[in-house]
Amino acid sequence: MSSTGSGVDTHEMVLIHRVIRREFGQLPRLFRSAAGDRARSKVIGAHAREMLDFLHTHHTGEDELLFPLLRQRAVLDPELMDRMDAQHAQVDAAVTALGADLPAWTASADAAVGERMAALIDATMPTLIDHLAEEERKLLPIVSVTLTQSEWDALGKHGMSAIPVTRRLVILGHIAEETDDAERQRFMQVVPAPARLAYKLIGHRQFTRETTVIRG
Repeated sequence: MSSTGSGVDTHEMVLIHRVIRREFGQLPRLFRSAAGDRARSKVIGAHAREMLDFLHTHHTGEDELLFPLLRQRAVLDPELMDRMDAQHAQVDAAVTALGADLPAWTASADAAVGERMAALIDATMPTLIDHLAEEERKLLPIVSVTLTQSEWDALGKHGMSAIPVTRRLVILGHIAEETDDAERQRFMQVVPAPARLAYKLIGHRQFTRETTVIRG
């Protein structure tokens, strides 16, 4: 799924993909759980907005900073890249539609709107899951030997820059949630030391507190 040889270590993207799979996989249940409950729809709506932005930023980074470099430097299967582009377009269309419905639903907890959003995610998840898996299996090994470290780092900086400073420790919690000890240590090595300390002191508790409320 990722390279651990002399090239760029791409495992960070695998961890990002875990967040996307997990959180979008849970959103349909969360939307349905808030039907008619405006206090809960505000909590779920804020989380859904954050995850929609997270996925949009991830795809934008790939479209702008990753795929063009791969096309320039590597011999790629054109069908694979056409499929990557088509999957991005399908998922991004769903993200746009969800984003359009989300503000009114967050305020109203309207059951019909919530069900429409839940159904849209349910319908989109197979494409999203296939896309992430194929990207890990077929593209990341090529990325590892094609991009320089600074180019790979630019992709990570793009993703982090889109996250408000006040939310970065919570996002670190999402990324670290399903890591084993070795993966967590490996990932935290690329996190600045002040952020590592802040996460240890307050971020993990903040993440745990928030997700407990969100997941119910």
